[in-house]
Amino acid sequence: MKILKRLPRALACMLVGLCVFSAAAHARYPDHPVSVVVGFAPGGTNDILARLIAAKLQAKLQQPFVVENRAGANSIIAAEYVTRAPADGYTIFVASSGALTINPAVYSKLGYKPSDFKPVALLGSFPLVVSANASLPANSLADLKTIASKRSDNTLNHGVGSSTFQLAAEYYARQAGIKLVNISYRGTGPAVTALLGNEVDIGFFDIAGVIAQIKAGKIKPLAVTTAERSPQLPDVPTIAESGVPGYDVPIWTALVVSKNTPDEVVQTLQGALKEILADPDTAAKYEPLGMMPGNADGADLQKRIDDDLARWDKVAKEANIRVN
Repeated sequence: MKILKRLPRALACMLVGLCVFSAAAHARYPDHPVSVVVGFAPGGTNDILARLIAAKLQAKLQQPFVVENRAGANSIIAAEYVTRAPADGYTIFVASSGALTINPAVYSKLGYKPSDFKPVALLGSFPLVVSANASLPANSLADLKTIASKRSDNTLNHGVGSSTFQLAAEYYARQAGIKLVNISYRGTGPAVTALLGNEVDIGFFDIAGVIAQIKAGKIKPLAVTTAERSPQLPDVPTIAESGVPGYDVPIWTALVVSKNTPDEVVQTLQGALKEILADPDTAAKYEPLGMMPGNADGADLQKRIDDDLARWDKVAKEANIRVN
Protein backbone atom coordinates (compact mmCIF):
# COMPACT_ATOMS: atom_id res chain seq x y z
CA MET A 1 0.00 0.00 0.00
CA LYS A 2 2.78 2.43 0.87
CA ILE A 3 4.40 1.68 -2.49
CA LEU A 4 1.14 2.43 -4.35
CA LYS A 5 0.68 5.72 -2.49
CA ARG A 6 4.19 6.77 -3.37
CA LEU A 7 3.86 5.88 -7.07
CA PRO A 8 2.10 9.07 -8.29
CA ARG A 9 4.75 11.19 -6.62
CA ALA A 10 7.49 9.08 -8.17
CA LEU A 11 5.89 9.47 -11.60
CA ALA A 12 5.64 13.22 -11.11
CA CYS A 13 9.31 13.41 -10.25
CA MET A 14 10.14 11.30 -13.29
CA LEU A 15 8.14 13.62 -15.59
CA VAL A 16 9.84 16.69 -14.14
CA GLY A 17 13.17 15.00 -14.73
CA LEU A 18 12.28 14.23 -18.34
CA CYS A 19 11.25 17.85 -18.96
CA VAL A 20 14.50 19.11 -17.51
CA PHE A 21 16.43 16.59 -19.63
CA SER A 22 14.51 17.65 -22.77
CA ALA A 23 15.16 21.37 -22.15
CA ALA A 24 18.82 20.62 -21.53
CA ALA A 25 18.98 18.64 -24.79
CA HIS A 26 17.67 21.66 -26.73
CA ALA A 27 20.07 23.95 -24.90
CA ARG A 28 22.97 21.72 -25.90
CA TYR A 29 22.28 21.93 -29.63
CA PRO A 30 24.32 20.89 -31.44
CA ASP A 31 25.67 17.85 -29.64
CA HIS A 32 26.77 15.93 -32.75
CA PRO A 33 27.81 16.79 -36.34
CA VAL A 34 25.53 18.94 -38.52
CA SER A 35 25.11 18.35 -42.26
CA VAL A 36 25.27 21.56 -44.36
CA VAL A 37 23.56 20.74 -47.66
CA VAL A 38 24.46 22.62 -50.86
CA GLY A 39 22.65 22.22 -54.17
CA PHE A 40 25.72 22.72 -56.34
CA ALA A 41 28.96 20.93 -57.10
CA PRO A 42 32.17 21.82 -55.22
CA GLY A 43 34.00 24.93 -56.37
CA GLY A 44 31.11 27.27 -57.17
CA THR A 45 30.14 30.44 -55.30
CA ASN A 46 27.48 28.72 -53.16
CA ASP A 47 29.82 25.88 -52.26
CA ILE A 48 32.64 28.25 -51.30
CA LEU A 49 30.24 30.30 -49.19
CA ALA A 50 28.81 27.18 -47.51
CA ARG A 51 32.28 25.97 -46.54
CA LEU A 52 33.18 29.38 -45.12
CA ILE A 53 29.99 29.57 -43.04
CA ALA A 54 30.29 25.92 -41.96
CA ALA A 55 33.81 26.50 -40.67
CA LYS A 56 32.73 29.57 -38.71
CA LEU A 57 29.66 27.82 -37.25
CA GLN A 58 31.88 24.92 -36.22
CA ALA A 59 34.23 27.29 -34.40
CA LYS A 60 31.30 29.04 -32.66
CA LEU A 61 29.22 26.02 -31.71
CA GLN A 62 32.01 23.49 -31.10
CA GLN A 63 30.62 20.71 -33.28
CA PRO A 64 31.51 19.64 -36.84
CA PHE A 65 29.47 21.35 -39.59
CA VAL A 66 30.07 19.14 -42.63
CA VAL A 67 29.29 20.39 -46.16
CA GLU A 68 27.34 17.86 -48.22
CA ASN A 69 27.07 18.57 -51.96
CA ARG A 70 23.86 17.27 -53.53
CA ALA A 71 24.16 18.90 -56.93
CA GLY A 72 21.73 18.81 -59.83
CA ALA A 73 18.46 20.12 -61.21
CA ASN A 74 18.98 23.73 -60.09
CA SER A 75 19.15 22.65 -56.40
CA ILE A 76 15.91 20.69 -56.56
CA ILE A 77 17.67 17.49 -55.47
CA ALA A 78 19.18 19.21 -52.43
CA ALA A 79 15.96 20.99 -51.46
CA GLU A 80 13.91 17.80 -51.60
CA TYR A 81 16.55 15.97 -49.58
CA VAL A 82 16.38 18.56 -46.78
CA THR A 83 12.58 18.40 -46.61
CA ARG A 84 12.78 14.62 -46.14
CA ALA A 85 15.40 14.79 -43.38
CA PRO A 86 14.39 14.93 -39.68
CA ALA A 87 13.44 18.47 -38.62
CA ASP A 88 15.95 18.57 -35.78
CA GLY A 89 18.51 21.12 -36.98
CA TYR A 90 21.09 18.53 -37.94
CA THR A 91 20.39 18.95 -41.66
CA ILE A 92 20.54 22.59 -42.71
CA PHE A 93 20.31 24.04 -46.23
CA VAL A 94 22.53 26.73 -47.75
CA ALA A 95 19.97 27.68 -50.37
CA SER A 96 20.38 29.92 -53.38
CA SER A 97 17.65 32.44 -54.16
CA GLY A 98 16.98 30.30 -57.22
CA ALA A 99 16.08 27.27 -55.13
CA LEU A 100 13.62 29.23 -52.99
CA THR A 101 12.12 31.74 -55.45
CA ILE A 102 13.02 30.90 -59.08
CA ASN A 103 12.31 27.16 -59.19
CA PRO A 104 8.73 27.60 -57.91
CA ALA A 105 8.13 30.15 -60.70
CA VAL A 106 9.70 28.06 -63.47
CA TYR A 107 9.01 24.40 -62.67
CA SER A 108 5.45 23.15 -62.93
CA LYS A 109 6.25 20.10 -60.77
CA LEU A 110 8.39 20.41 -57.66
CA GLY A 111 8.79 18.01 -54.76
CA TYR A 112 8.95 20.91 -52.31
CA LYS A 113 7.44 24.33 -51.61
CA PRO A 114 9.14 27.46 -50.22
CA SER A 115 6.84 27.11 -47.21
CA ASP A 116 8.51 23.77 -46.41
CA PHE A 117 11.43 25.76 -44.99
CA LYS A 118 11.88 28.01 -41.98
CA PRO A 119 14.11 31.04 -42.68
CA VAL A 120 17.18 31.39 -40.47
CA ALA A 121 19.50 33.98 -42.01
CA LEU A 122 20.39 35.80 -45.21
CA LEU A 123 24.02 34.76 -45.62
CA GLY A 124 24.87 37.24 -48.36
CA SER A 125 23.93 38.84 -51.66
CA PHE A 126 25.71 39.87 -54.81
CA PRO A 127 24.99 41.45 -58.18
CA LEU A 128 25.13 39.88 -61.58
CA VAL A 129 27.13 41.72 -64.21
CA VAL A 130 25.81 42.22 -67.73
CA SER A 131 28.75 41.04 -69.81
CA ALA A 132 29.67 41.35 -73.48
CA ASN A 133 32.47 39.97 -75.60
CA ALA A 134 35.29 42.51 -75.96
CA SER A 135 34.76 42.59 -79.74
CA LEU A 136 31.10 43.58 -79.51
CA PRO A 137 30.76 47.31 -80.34
CA ALA A 138 28.96 48.07 -77.08
CA ASN A 139 30.29 49.89 -74.04
CA SER A 140 26.94 50.48 -72.34
CA LEU A 141 23.39 49.20 -72.17
CA ALA A 142 22.38 52.05 -74.49
CA ASP A 143 24.79 50.63 -77.06
CA LEU A 144 23.22 47.19 -76.62
CA LYS A 145 19.80 48.62 -77.30
CA THR A 146 21.12 50.35 -80.43
CA ILE A 147 22.62 47.08 -81.68
CA ALA A 148 19.32 45.28 -81.10
CA SER A 149 17.31 48.04 -82.82
CA LYS A 150 19.36 47.62 -86.02
CA ARG A 151 18.43 43.95 -86.27
CA SER A 152 15.24 42.97 -88.05
CA ASP A 153 13.90 41.07 -85.05
CA ASN A 154 15.17 43.54 -82.38
CA THR A 155 16.90 40.72 -80.52
CA LEU A 156 20.12 39.89 -78.70
CA ASN A 157 21.48 36.40 -78.16
CA HIS A 158 21.82 35.72 -74.45
CA GLY A 159 23.93 32.89 -73.01
CA VAL A 160 22.06 31.29 -70.11
CA GLY A 161 23.99 29.58 -67.31
CA SER A 162 21.01 29.13 -64.96
CA SER A 163 17.29 29.84 -64.79
CA THR A 164 17.99 32.49 -62.14
CA PHE A 165 20.23 34.43 -64.50
CA GLN A 166 17.71 33.98 -67.33
CA LEU A 167 14.89 35.58 -65.37
CA ALA A 168 17.13 38.47 -64.30
CA ALA A 169 17.97 39.06 -67.96
CA GLU A 170 14.34 38.80 -69.07
CA TYR A 171 13.33 41.26 -66.36
CA TYR A 172 15.82 43.76 -67.79
CA ALA A 173 14.93 43.09 -71.44
CA ARG A 174 11.21 43.61 -70.93
CA GLN A 175 11.75 46.93 -69.20
CA ALA A 176 14.33 48.03 -71.79
CA GLY A 177 12.11 47.11 -74.74
CA ILE A 178 14.36 44.50 -76.35
CA LYS A 179 13.99 40.79 -76.99
CA LEU A 180 16.36 38.02 -75.96
CA VAL A 181 17.04 34.75 -77.68
CA ASN A 182 18.00 32.60 -74.70
CA ILE A 183 20.58 29.91 -75.46
CA SER A 184 21.04 27.50 -72.57
CA TYR A 185 24.36 26.05 -71.42
CA ARG A 186 25.28 23.61 -68.65
CA GLY A 187 26.26 26.23 -66.10
CA THR A 188 28.16 29.50 -65.92
CA GLY A 189 31.47 28.06 -67.17
CA PRO A 190 30.15 26.88 -70.55
CA ALA A 191 28.08 30.07 -70.96
CA VAL A 192 31.17 32.22 -70.36
CA THR A 193 33.07 30.11 -72.90
CA ALA A 194 30.26 30.74 -75.40
CA LEU A 195 30.49 34.48 -74.79
CA LEU A 196 34.25 34.43 -75.26
CA GLY A 197 33.74 32.52 -78.53
CA ASN A 198 31.18 35.02 -79.85
CA GLU A 199 28.42 32.40 -79.85
CA VAL A 200 26.22 34.86 -77.93
CA ASP A 201 26.05 38.65 -77.58
CA ILE A 202 25.69 38.95 -73.83
CA GLY A 203 25.46 37.03 -70.59
CA PHE A 204 24.27 37.81 -67.07
CA PHE A 205 26.90 36.29 -64.76
CA ASP A 206 28.01 36.36 -61.14
CA ILE A 207 31.11 38.53 -60.82
CA ALA A 208 33.23 35.68 -59.49
CA GLY A 209 32.56 33.76 -62.71
CA VAL A 210 33.92 36.47 -65.04
CA ILE A 211 36.20 38.72 -63.00
CA ALA A 212 39.37 37.10 -64.39
CA GLN A 213 38.21 37.62 -67.99
CA ILE A 214 37.17 41.21 -67.21
CA LYS A 215 40.60 41.99 -65.79
CA ALA A 216 42.21 40.36 -68.84
CA GLY A 217 40.14 42.57 -71.17
CA LYS A 218 38.36 39.63 -72.79
CA ILE A 219 34.91 40.54 -71.45
CA LYS A 220 33.36 43.99 -71.10
CA PRO A 221 31.21 44.64 -68.01
CA LEU A 222 28.31 46.88 -69.04
CA ALA A 223 26.19 47.11 -65.88
CA VAL A 224 25.41 45.41 -62.58
CA THR A 225 21.98 44.27 -61.48
CA THR A 226 21.86 45.68 -57.93
CA ALA A 227 20.66 49.14 -56.89
CA GLU A 228 24.20 50.07 -55.84
CA ARG A 229 27.48 49.58 -57.67
CA SER A 230 29.70 46.66 -56.81
CA PRO A 231 32.85 47.38 -54.78
CA GLN A 232 34.66 44.98 -57.11
CA LEU A 233 33.57 46.93 -60.21
CA PRO A 234 33.16 50.49 -58.92
CA ASP A 235 33.34 52.06 -62.40
CA VAL A 236 30.56 49.89 -63.80
CA PRO A 237 27.11 51.54 -63.56
CA THR A 238 23.95 49.85 -62.34
CA ILE A 239 21.14 48.92 -64.71
CA ALA A 240 19.02 51.53 -62.92
CA GLU A 241 21.65 54.18 -63.72
CA SER A 242 21.70 52.97 -67.32
CA GLY A 243 18.12 53.79 -68.24
CA VAL A 244 15.94 51.28 -66.37
CA PRO A 245 14.89 53.12 -63.18
CA GLY A 246 14.05 50.92 -60.21
CA TYR A 247 15.77 47.81 -61.53
CA ASP A 248 17.29 46.01 -58.54
CA VAL A 249 18.00 42.28 -58.71
CA PRO A 250 20.47 40.99 -56.14
CA ILE A 251 21.23 37.29 -56.17
CA TRP A 252 21.34 35.94 -52.66
CA THR A 253 22.05 32.88 -50.56
CA ALA A 254 20.25 31.99 -47.35
CA LEU A 255 20.41 29.43 -44.59
CA VAL A 256 17.10 27.66 -44.01
CA VAL A 257 15.91 24.57 -42.12
CA SER A 258 12.84 22.33 -42.30
CA LYS A 259 9.71 24.17 -41.20
CA ASN A 260 9.16 22.01 -38.10
CA THR A 261 12.64 22.57 -36.69
CA PRO A 262 12.38 23.67 -33.01
CA ASP A 263 12.60 27.42 -32.42
CA GLU A 264 15.36 26.86 -29.87
CA VAL A 265 17.57 25.38 -32.61
CA VAL A 266 16.84 28.26 -34.98
CA GLN A 267 17.67 30.77 -32.26
CA THR A 268 21.00 29.05 -31.57
CA LEU A 269 21.93 29.22 -35.26
CA GLN A 270 20.81 32.84 -35.52
CA GLY A 271 22.82 33.84 -32.47
CA ALA A 272 25.98 32.37 -33.95
CA LEU A 273 25.32 33.76 -37.43
CA LYS A 274 24.63 37.25 -36.12
CA GLU A 275 28.19 37.36 -34.81
CA ILE A 276 29.65 35.66 -37.88
CA LEU A 277 28.00 38.02 -40.38
CA ALA A 278 29.11 41.10 -38.40
CA ASP A 279 32.73 39.89 -38.23
CA PRO A 280 35.14 41.95 -40.43
CA ASP A 281 36.92 38.71 -41.29
CA THR A 282 33.71 37.45 -42.91
CA ALA A 283 33.42 40.60 -45.03
CA ALA A 284 37.05 40.22 -46.11
CA LYS A 285 36.45 36.61 -47.18
CA TYR A 286 33.25 37.57 -49.01
CA GLU A 287 35.01 40.22 -51.11
CA PRO A 288 36.64 37.82 -53.64
CA LEU A 289 33.16 36.35 -54.22
CA GLY A 290 31.72 39.77 -55.00
CA MET A 291 29.36 39.23 -52.08
CA MET A 292 28.08 41.42 -49.25
CA PRO A 293 27.26 39.86 -45.83
CA GLY A 294 23.60 39.50 -44.91
CA ASN A 295 21.87 39.35 -41.54
CA ALA A 296 20.34 36.83 -39.14
CA ASP A 297 16.81 38.24 -39.32
CA GLY A 298 14.37 35.45 -40.17
CA ALA A 299 11.40 37.78 -40.69
CA ASP A 300 13.37 39.96 -43.09
CA LEU A 301 14.45 36.89 -45.05
CA GLN A 302 10.86 35.64 -45.26
CA LYS A 303 9.74 38.99 -46.71
CA ARG A 304 12.54 38.80 -49.28
CA ILE A 305 11.42 35.31 -50.27
CA ASP A 306 7.77 36.38 -50.58
CA ASP A 307 8.62 39.49 -52.64
CA ASP A 308 10.88 37.55 -55.01
CA LEU A 309 8.33 34.78 -55.44
CA ALA A 310 5.76 37.34 -56.61
CA ARG A 311 8.22 39.08 -58.95
CA TRP A 312 9.64 35.96 -60.60
CA ASP A 313 6.28 34.29 -61.02
CA LYS A 314 5.14 37.34 -63.00
CA VAL A 315 8.30 37.48 -65.12
CA ALA A 316 8.21 33.74 -65.87
CA LYS A 317 4.58 33.94 -66.99
CA GLU A 318 5.16 36.99 -69.18
CA ALA A 319 8.23 35.39 -70.78
CA ASN A 320 6.47 32.02 -71.08
CA ILE A 321 9.27 30.26 -69.21
CA ARG A 322 7.99 26.99 -67.81
CA VAL A 323 9.60 23.59 -67.29
CA ASN A 324 7.28 20.59 -67.10
